[in-house]
Formats: sequence, structure tokens, C-alpha cells
Amino acid sequence: MKPGLAELLNRYTRLPVQARASICSFVLLIMLSPAVFAAAPESDPAQGATLELGVAPFLPVRTFAKNYQPMREYLDLHLKQPVIFVTAPDYKIFHERSLRHEYPVIITVANAAYLAYTEAGYVPMLRPMVNTCPVIVVPVNSRLKQVQDLRGKTVALPEPLAMIAMQSAQLLLEFGLEPGKDVILKHLPNHSAAVNHVIAGEAAAAIVSDRALLQMPAATQAGVRTIYTWKKGAVPGVVYLASPVLQPKRIAQLTGMLLEFSRDTPEGRELMKKLGYEGLVPATGQDLEPLSTYGEMFRKAIIETSAKEKSE
Repeated sequence: MKPGLAELLNRYTRLPVQARASICSFVLLIMLSPAVFAAAPESDPAQGATLELGVAPFLPVRTFAKNYQPMREYLDLHLKQPVIFVTAPDYKIFHERSLRHEYPVIITVANAAYLAYTEAGYVPMLRPMVNTCPVIVVPVNSRLKQVQDLRGKTVALPEPLAMIAMQSAQLLLEFGLEPGKDVILKHLPNHSAAVNHVIAGEAAAAIVSDRALLQMPAATQAGVRTIYTWKKGAVPGVVYLASPVLQPKRIAQLTGMLLEFSRDTPEGRELMKKLGYEGLVPATGQDLEPLSTYGEMFRKAIIETSAKEKSE
């Protein structure tokens, strides 16, 4: 008998931290791929024993798996080819694997999506109907009320390669706060970790994605309040893209199946509402072109990170 999702998660969390980081293809969601798909050539990786959907590490594994459980159940019921959701230890490794076309399909953040599209030839499939914006959150009982109140304070952020982390500098500068001088920035592995850092009293505030905040456990959301939403920074929270290795017909079929779930089923509509996306719509290269500046920032940050790793 195959282990269930809960059992897989329990096995994973019992492993040492070092072992967890080394499991590059840890299963987040299980069993995907449509029974309605036409047969693809043997060379098509989407037609193999397992179809992998790579998910950028913007949320903890447990949170992602719990939120996307309805999608897993729907696809498990309707599809015959097993599909698993996998992630990577960080954005840099996830991006490097995307460039090597290790993931037939990826669900990634906007800046990484731009590079996957322009450098690795990934084909835009879907994006949320509602964009995400950076928000500044503080402890629910904090006296901080406006952005200027952050002067001299520590602000938690997702890891440096995260889209929101890159937007944070511009946000703070608009209010006369120079990162590293007027505000101390502290990067955490993901959005949830940044918010929990605030709740624990380790930072005065956090800058995270408003859509990511909606996807966190209710207790986490209740522990903070939003003091500012930077609407100017609105971008797609995630983008679904397909590897150019896949057949065009296969990409169209995968896109159609995901659209069908999000649009035509009660479970899918409820999930989209919970994620703050309201639904998914087809994505094109034109949706990604405005993200070129952030894409270049992402590229430079990766180069700097790689250089630093080599020097160490």
C-alpha cells in the first residue's frame, strides 16, 4: 500500500534538518495527470511514470501541501498518470534546476518566472486573476501604525531572491528609509518564517506577500495586522509554466486540466478563494515582460550568491 500524504509528511519531518535539505524531490502533493490527455510520444517526459510539478519554496512544505490538498484529491480522482509536486531547498537551486529543464511544469514566483521564460524557454500557462502586493505586518498589539515608524527597527523578509524581498528596498526608500541604515533587514527562508519571526518578537515588522499571508494558518494570520499595502508593487503571485521539452498539445492539455479544476469545480473555486487568487487565467509572454527589471535583479543576485559560495 502506498503511504498517504500525512505519513509522507511525518516521515519527512522526523528527518534531521540536513537530511531534509538534501531531499530535493520531496513529495508535496501526489498523483496528477489527466485521463483525458491524449497519448504523448515516449520521449515526452510528461508521459513517463511520474510527472513532476516543481514548486518554488515560497511557503513551508506542510502549508503548501495542506492548502493544495483539494487539487490533489481532484486530480487523483480524474487522472491516471501519477504526478508529484516537488520543491528545492532555496530559490537559487530551484532556478538552476529549471534552467536544466528538470521540471516539466513549474509554479514559481514572478521574477523567477521571467527568467525561466526568457532563459530556459518555459512556456507561460496560467497566472492568478488577482495579483499579489507587498504588505507590512506588525504584531497584532504593536503600537506601530505607519511605515515611517519602522525607522531604527528590524524588519523580517523572505530570502533575498524572493520577489517581495527585492521589492522591499524600493518600498522603504519611498518613505525615506534606507535599508541597512535606517532599517535593519533580516532574511528568513520564506514568507511564513518572516511572519512568525514577528510574532515571536524577533522583529518589529515583516514585509511579505498579501497572497502568501492569506495562505498561512489562521493562528499565524491572527498574530499580526497589516499597516501598509504597497499597491504599486502588484505582480502575479505565481506563474504556471511548462518546459519547452513538452509537446505543445501536451501543454495545452495540462493547462486545460488545471483551468477546469480552478474554474469548474466547487473545490477548485474554494481553493482559489482561499489562496486569494479568485481563479486562474491563461498567461502569455506579455504578462511576464513587465517583470524584466525584477528578472535582472534575480539574475544578478544569483551571480553574486554563486560567487560568494565559491569564495567561501
